[in-house]
Order: sequence, then structure tokens, then C-alpha cells
Amino acid sequence: MKIIAIIMVIGILLIPHVFAQPRSTDIIMDHMRFTHSQLANNIQEVIQLVKANDTTEALNLLDGMKIKIDHTIAMFDDLVWEISNRGH
Repeated sequence: MKIIAIIMVIGILLIPHVFAQPRSTDIIMDHMRFTHSQLANNIQEVIQLVKANDTTEALNLLDGMKIKIDHTIAMFDDLVWEISNRGH
């Protein structure tokens, strides 16, 4: 009987974690980390393109990076808004 009670208590404690949805701040942070990794890789590619005198492709890549940076700024603003509104 005690074993069944212990199993039920453990189950009740674990159920919220199994069905928990990721918080919006966690999703934003994960996306920001991914975008940061992409930008870091793009910087290396731009350097290689410039060294190979392929400036047109380097400029195209930089334009894409600017879009990603602007998107990251918007995500950061969303993150700050989410955090500032917690508990209010």
C-alpha cells in the first residue's frame, strides 16, 4: 500500500514536467542563439569571399546578415518585453 502511494506521489510530481510547454522566453533565447551561430558562420564566409575577390557575393551575404541582425534586435525587444511583464 505504501509503495502505491509513493508511486502516485512521484507520478503527480512528474506529470507537470512531462506536459510543460516551453516558455516564450526560452523559445526566443533558443532562436537568438541559433541566429547568432548563423551570423558567426556568415562572417567567416564573407571573409573568404572577400579574400577570393568575390565582392558581389560577399555584399549579398552581408545584406542577408543585416536582415538577420534586424530580426535579432526585434527578438531581443520581444524578450525584454516578455521578461518585464512577468508577474504583472
